[in-house]
This record gives sequence, structure tokens and C-alpha cells, in this order.
Amino acid sequence: MITKRPTKKIIGAKTRDKLEKQIKAERQNHWYPTSDIKFFEYEARPYQVLLRFGKGAAK
Repeated sequence: MITKRPTKKIIGAKTRDKLEKQIKAERQNHWYPTSDIKFFEYEARPYQVLLRFGKGAAK
């Protein structure tokens, strides 16, 4: 029996707008954000978010 929901991280966005478009596309596949959008200043792709699979994942 699986007790934890799968998670995945989107790390390939250079801008906040591109990350929000990726999140919108993932929502169609039932992946929902569980963390706030994070900004890492010294990364090549600074915007990241953690997603969880399921029906309207709670934080």
C-alpha cells in the first residue's frame, strides 16, 4: 500500500511567467503546487516549485 503521494520538482524556468505556464500545464495532469515559488539568485534557472500528485494537494 502506498501511503505517500508522489512529488516532483519543476526547476527548468528562467522567469516566473514561464514557471507559471508550466504549473498550469501540470495541473491538467493532476499535479498541484505544494510549496511557494522559490527564487534562487545564483542558479541558471532560478525559479523552482515542488508539485504533488493528487486531487487539490494540501500544503
